[in-house]
Amino acid sequence: MSQTMKIDSNERGKLCEAVIRKANSAGLIVERQQLIVGDYLLGAACVEAKSVGDLLHSCDSGHLWKQLDNMDANYERFFLLIHGTIKEYVKLHKKAYSAVQSKLVGLIARIMSDFDCQVFFTANTSEAAQFIIKLHNKLHKPASRHGAQAIRRVSTNDVRKDVLLAIPGIGPTMADRLLKECGSIEEMLYMDSLKKVKGLGDKMAKRIIAVLTSESVIHVEKSILKRN
Repeated sequence: MSQTMKIDSNERGKLCEAVIRKANSAGLIVERQQLIVGDYLLGAACVEAKSVGDLLHSCDSGHLWKQLDNMDANYERFFLLIHGTIKEYVKLHKKAYSAVQSKLVGLIARIMSDFDCQVFFTANTSEAAQFIIKLHNKLHKPASRHGAQAIRRVSTNDVRKDVLLAIPGIGPTMADRLLKECGSIEEMLYMDSLKKVKGLGDKMAKRIIAVLTSESVIHVEKSILKRN
């Protein structure tokens, strides 16, 4: 049976149309649904797609950071897909190429260091749509010995934070918020305490409690895609 790909009901434009066409050609089931955050839901993974211009604008407005916080709180894995080129952007908006390039590089560095988010670039909407379809298929297939590899998160100097970072979907930002609000791992066993944490959804809160109270073996390794 084909796996279902969900697209946010508010998503419109060339990329969305291209994704639907390619999904239909690949025999995938596509559903339009209002998502908590993000544009495309591929099982337990979320993809937020932005053009270069949209990315820079959402950064300046602060909306980007709210989106990343929400994706970090609600999804096990999330990806930022950027389509278009700097050259096209500077030509359209009459900006200095070097200034835009420097800002974009710094922005991507911040996203990848502050959030457990993978960032991908594509030249246009057609390539972006193809990437989304291929990513969806990869995420729904068992990893081959030449494909995905397992890695452990980097250890910090706080064992409590290391415990939280081992939970799928918890990134450094959310781990810091949990520790600041709750203070101790024990306090995180209570839903009332977790509800006070900014950006933490009910789904992730339940997962935290389930992991911290489980009597079964918990695997702390995550899989990452090997990019060709």
